[in-house]
Amino acid sequence: MTTTTARRAKKHINEDQLVSTTFRLTEWAQSHFNQVIIGVVVLVAVVAVVVFVANTRESSARAAEREMGTGLTLMQQGDLAAAQGSFKQIVERHGGAQAAAARFFKAECELHQNNYREALEDYDAYLGTVGSYPLFEASALVGKALALEGLENFPEAAKTMAAAVDKLDAKDPRRLDSAYLAGEFYQRAGQTTEAAKYFDMVAKDGTGDLRARANVAAELLK
Repeated sequence: MTTTTARRAKKHINEDQLVSTTFRLTEWAQSHFNQVIIGVVVLVAVVAVVVFVANTRESSARAAEREMGTGLTLMQQGDLAAAQGSFKQIVERHGGAQAAAARFFKAECELHQNNYREALEDYDAYLGTVGSYPLFEASALVGKALALEGLENFPEAAKTMAAAVDKLDAKDPRRLDSAYLAGEFYQRAGQTTEAAKYFDMVAKDGTGDLRARANVAAELLK
């Protein structure tokens, strides 16, 4: 067989294989018509679900942002009960960072309405997610300590405020105020050594009236 003849034979074989394969696929599709249709329908359904979920998430995120804006505006205006309701809706309807932030602000509203138990529950709920959403961690610890003070649980209030001091940056103006409160809570809990530690911290690094009060408090413990 010549080279040209061999090439033609190989071409015919390839063409025959292609025709044969096409025929077999067509035959299989005809004999499995229902399965083919079901497969196509399932594929279309999966694509539709993926698109729907993506659109729903985008829509949900926009709704959460609007509700958060409403809640913060109400909070700024001093309508804490209405703001609390807005944040509650976000917690119930949404997840992720929006729900975590809403939980924190809901606790803040409750604290300023002297609803200490509700505030404590929401601060704890937010702090339970702090590994993923740490933005308000120090503020939540301060708020939780104040809620515990409202419930007259001074040992836990002192411990929580001390934890807030550790989380606050040295340049944060809230740090020394929180340290002074930690000293007060420890004092009211009867833990004078710890109280003196925080009063001394404020006396050393504080300024003005806060420093003067810390000095007096530290001296009274000696």
